[in-house]
Amino acid sequence: MKNKKFTYYVLFPAVIIIWGIIIYKITVKDEDFKSYHVRSSLPKKEKSGNENDVYSLINNYPDPFFHAPPQTDDTFDTEEQEVEKKKVEKKWPAFHFDGYIVNGNKVRCHLTINGEDKIQQVQEKVIEDYVITAITPDSVKINCQGNSRWYKKE
Repeated sequence: MKNKKFTYYVLFPAVIIIWGIIIYKITVKDEDFKSYHVRSSLPKKEKSGNENDVYSLINNYPDPFFHAPPQTDDTFDTEEQEVEKKKVEKKWPAFHFDGYIVNGNKVRCHLTINGEDKIQQVQEKVIEDYVITAITPDSVKINCQGNSRWYKKE
């Protein structure tokens, strides 16, 4: 019984008053409602003498995701970088693939390099920078500084 009295005497009149105010503000367009806008208490800025001032953005701020010092035009020289990028290509020695040997799980290949016989595994250094990257029954792949070549069995 208490809930019905509270609903009839408090909630219904509150709803009617709120909706009445909303409808009144929408339908009546009076100057009184404009006075409710927030007014700034800050003093107005005086305009400068030259209204045609030109502004430019400064865009040499550091990258927030990459914490490295920004490069300026003075430190960035394309001619020097092109010279550094050129790699000296090595002459490939005379490789000759003679065959492969399987012993359990290990696969090895028989190579003749400049007249010298060698038995090598995958990822094993042959000479200097030359590394065997793959061995198949009929060929071997040798990699040197990112360049790779396949040598077939003759």
